Amino acid sequence: MAKDEDYKRMIHTMRWLTLRKAVLTRHPVCESCEKDGRLTPAVEVHHIVPVETALTYMEKENLMFDPHNLMALCHNCHVSIHMSMGKGTKASARERSREKADAACRKLFDEDGGGFF
Repeated sequence: MAKDEDYKRMIHTMRWLTLRKAVLTRHPVCESCEKDGRLTPAVEVHHIVPVETALTYMEKENLMFDPHNLMALCHNCHVSIHMSMGKGTKASARERSREKADAACRKLFDEDGGGFF
């Protein structure tokens, strides 16, 4: 499960619940299984570009509610995708935190790291 506080708040909003229902209604079959010729009910909605990768709340919100960033999946495919992304381990969480900190520093400081913009 995501640890990002902004994500946790957004995932419980009526806006997300409505969008999630629309995605599952539009794609009742797991999109990953369907590509492999299997018909498995979709029960989860996956963010293709993880919301937690964004640096600002606005960027997170854009990723969260962008219908083009969503896939309808069965539970097994959803878990498999997250495992292949390296999510769910302490090492992957540390790496994501380090990458976010590095990206924030690059955004704030010039390439020399010597000052703002």
